[in-house]
Amino acid sequence: MLFTTKNDDFESEKERNLYYKLFAGYLFNELVTGVEGRLAAFADIINSSPRRGQAASTKSVMLSIAATHISFDNHAYLFADLALDRGEFADILLHDRSNQVVVPIEAKVYSNWSYDKDVLANERRLQAIEAQMPGTHFVPCLLVTSKRWEECQRHDSQEHSNYRRFIEEPACRTRVLLWEELVPLITEQSVREHLTGQLDLPRIGSRYGFANGWFLREPPTAN
Repeated sequence: MLFTTKNDDFESEKERNLYYKLFAGYLFNELVTGVEGRLAAFADIINSSPRRGQAASTKSVMLSIAATHISFDNHAYLFADLALDRGEFADILLHDRSNQVVVPIEAKVYSNWSYDKDVLANERRLQAIEAQMPGTHFVPCLLVTSKRWEECQRHDSQEHSNYRRFIEEPACRTRVLLWEELVPLITEQSVREHLTGQLDLPRIGSRYGFANGWFLREPPTAN
């Protein structure tokens, strides 16, 4: 139902459609067997990421199954002190009060990421929230595809390079995670095929026609 990949299934091209399905429908769904192992494995991915800003903490992230909560599309205006800020501070937010850790994640699948919008703007909001939570370990992450990450590395010589700013700005504490790193966490074949199929799309989304009175996904066009 959630993870079918047939050509006559209509699928939204919105990035949130994928991370809702994957994170809420499978990875961190306590109703799906094996959630404790998946949560621990995800924390390992965060802790072992070699792609991190100069100010990224060396403290390990620990997420307990009993206390971790996940939320999507998280906006600053929900805090009274930030009520005038309509911006988002995390697409995906994990927090565990027992371990005093907050993991805000900016998720990009089909679109390019921007250091100003997806790192700096989020960081300003996170700092305002963090000021009210002394002792809590904040670990900002950026979740992108390996293709997008490699592409930004190739453009590191360009003026205002996102990659160069990420590795050179002393205050950057964001860690980069790759969608492909999540694939080994998935034991269900239908879920794995859905994720890899979405990551293989050569452009944003798909176009649809109709055949015999029903949806039909048209062959994708390469970039």
